[in-house]
Amino acid sequence: MDTKTSQELFHPPPPIGDRIMDEWMLDPEIAFMNHGCFGARPKAVVETHQELRHQFEARPVEFLDRRRPHRLLDAKERLAEFLKIRGEDFGFVTNATGGVNAVLRSLSFAPGDEILTLDHVYNAVRMSMRHVAGQIGATAVEAELPLPVTGPEQVLDAIEGALTERTKLFILDHMTSPTALLFPIEPILRMCRDRGIDVLVDGAHAVGMFDLDITELSKLGATYYTGNLHKWLSAPVGSAFLWVHPDRQAEIHPLTISHHYQQGLAAEFAWQGTHDLSAWLSVPAAIDYFETYGWERVRGYNHGLAKWAHQHLTRAWDVEPISPPDGSMLGSMATVRVPESAKARFGSAERLRHCLSREHRIEVPVIEWNDHWWIRVSCQIYLKAEAIERLGEVVMGKGT
Repeated sequence: MDTKTSQELFHPPPPIGDRIMDEWMLDPEIAFMNHGCFGARPKAVVETHQELRHQFEARPVEFLDRRRPHRLLDAKERLAEFLKIRGEDFGFVTNATGGVNAVLRSLSFAPGDEILTLDHVYNAVRMSMRHVAGQIGATAVEAELPLPVTGPEQVLDAIEGALTERTKLFILDHMTSPTALLFPIEPILRMCRDRGIDVLVDGAHAVGMFDLDITELSKLGATYYTGNLHKWLSAPVGSAFLWVHPDRQAEIHPLTISHHYQQGLAAEFAWQGTHDLSAWLSVPAAIDYFETYGWERVRGYNHGLAKWAHQHLTRAWDVEPISPPDGSMLGSMATVRVPESAKARFGSAERLRHCLSREHRIEVPVIEWNDHWWIRVSCQIYLKAEAIERLGEVVMGKGT
């Protein structure tokens, strides 16, 4: 059957605002489709961040000593409300990789224990697993999940087949980095809970992309959840969080041990030595920015554009989609395989990256993964369909 004619034809959603790009710090001459890498900031968030840094430099002791506790608590309470968790159950960290490392380096593993994940794991997490496992003779295991992924059942089968009595921790990507796949987190959590296996959820891309209720996820079996705030929430770089189930908090410590050691998770993560807190304190401003448009509207636009981009590029490049064509395993990103004709024409992924960024001012990642090249398009509210159409043409050698 010809999938090009049998599947539902998507259309790009109408833009949220004609001049929305003016609200962001991004260079308007660049078609920016790489929000999923380091994020991007609205001007309002940058202004808040700069003002906080000015306050610190003007009165360092007042800012970092006297006012820090209650200002940090205010920022945490706002994020806690957004994520539907308690403020005492999480701490700020600088990025999700740091959150993963804080958990891995706090836990005790024995020789023969297995730390499991899928082979779509973010490479920094892969390296962290290998390092910690290698310290004590445990094993870092990556279960294979071949592409294309036709549905959630394929993910569940891959995990179920890899869980063993030696599995002590499963690291679960809420949304994968290289392949931009939304995993079926709830049934995965239940599966691990029923087997008595703790789960660390790497939600690097999830905050802002999805309507998270981490308290509900904890009831299903999530033991730890870490996520970046500089990506889809668009807070300043250096802002992320680590949530820990109350039953496990006594075991978990920040990477930097400081004055409040063994005084509780919230206290330990609140002070790890002299640190610029302005990124963390700017998080409420990022939540405020998107709330002016409404989170349902923002997420609906981003997801709708990602579904259309996925369909448009797979058709334009005549390649097989790596996830269900209905977009059910997509969030605000879509990964599409670069066609063989483009690989032959450019010769290397680096040359394709250079052509896109330098010659056509298109900022999008070209990922080398599992013997193929992939392009991952990130859809944030400032991105329009015309830019994605131009990307499709340039890769096929039709762009000018």
